[in-house]
Amino acid sequence: MNEDGVNLSIKFLNSYIESFKDLSEEQENNFVIKQNHSKRVAENALGLSEKLELPEKDKRLAFIIAMFHDIGRFLQLVQYNTFNDSKSVDHAELGVEVLKNERIPEQLSCGEENVIYSAILAHNKFEIPKKLSEQEQLHAKILRDADKLDILKVLTDYYSNRNAAPNHTLTWELPKSAWVSDAVAKEILAGKLVSKKNVASELDVKIMQMSWIFDLNFKASVEYVLEKRYLEKIYESTSKSDRIIDIYRKVKVFAENKMMK
Repeated sequence: MNEDGVNLSIKFLNSYIESFKDLSEEQENNFVIKQNHSKRVAENALGLSEKLELPEKDKRLAFIIAMFHDIGRFLQLVQYNTFNDSKSVDHAELGVEVLKNERIPEQLSCGEENVIYSAILAHNKFEIPKKLSEQEQLHAKILRDADKLDILKVLTDYYSNRNAAPNHTLTWELPKSAWVSDAVAKEILAGKLVSKKNVASELDVKIMQMSWIFDLNFKASVEYVLEKRYLEKIYESTSKSDRIIDIYRKVKVFAENKMMK
């Protein structure tokens, strides 16, 4: 794979997005959001691979995987008018289907189709499948971290903007609540990633996002979260209670201890 693979991946994604016609204004806006997200995740993936001092081939591969990781989102929105997988389809599986139908990895001549597909399929799962090869595991980890870092950026920008219009896509179309669900609190206070199945409110979504700190694979990713104050910004957007204060302390101490190792 050469530098052309990076440029072609950008060109292919843009061309695929432009192939959708007669979109509503809301759909067009969401397309732009996902297109920009894909590009930022690709930059994050490249940055992580550079910090890991990976070979040039893997740096380019990390960028390309990230550029296409959400390609299924566009067809998902057109067909189901939602980004909620539980109400529509697994966007990672749909994305791999799109890549295969469009034969994009083949046109990039990268020879790493299985790594691309496995990383994309794993990026939205609760955990990375153990059956993956060492290289597939590496790229799945890079993508998952790069994706979370950008999602945290988008979310905290939204949470910090008191004048922002309500965005139900970001809050999963869930009801508001001043209380953290017991199951969600139990998981995060045990130092575990919060399960989507236990999330019942907008506040639970925020707590789940704070729990992502436990799932970051690289020290560089944790460092970035602390630098950007993502945990603090989510915490500041919540209604305070003893339970939420305990949760914030738990994730903050975990992150700070991670940096000392």
